Amino acid sequence: MTKRSHSEIMAIEDVRSWVREERKVRGWSARKLAEEAKLAAQRLNKQTDVSQQSVSSFESGHKKSLPSWITFAAAAFEDTPRPASLQMIAASPQFSKTPCTKKIPPENDLRKIFLSLLAPLDFNPHDVWSSKQQIAASLAKRFPVVMSHPQAFVDI
Repeated sequence: MTKRSHSEIMAIEDVRSWVREERKVRGWSARKLAEEAKLAAQRLNKQTDVSQQSVSSFESGHKKSLPSWITFAAAAFEDTPRPASLQMIAASPQFSKTPCTKKIPPENDLRKIFLSLLAPLDFNPHDVWSSKQQIAASLAKRFPVVMSHPQAFVDI
């Protein structure tokens, strides 16, 4: 049995709270989140065995590590944004536990930044530029989410 440090446990607790909050903001049940996570996985040409039980188990603290489906849940949340009024509240400094002091560039600028970072990489020799554009667009869309809840994306 692997013993986890206090910071690892707290990071998992933060992710647990984040999942519950994001699910409830959208009015989703645990079953609905599982369905949406499966759809997000399919869109990424992946499969996941997430179920209502696994979501409930994670949220209630019965699962002591990050589940494999967490990235698909994050993608499902991104595919179904919060209502605009809640986004404004969530973006306010008094709402954030640890407000970000750095200004995040707009999505189009982030896309250009990430494209430049990906320039030396080769993915598919037949469609390299299209692959890079898709990755950059995805990074630009997800980066603000990562910045608002970085602990959800830290490799534990």
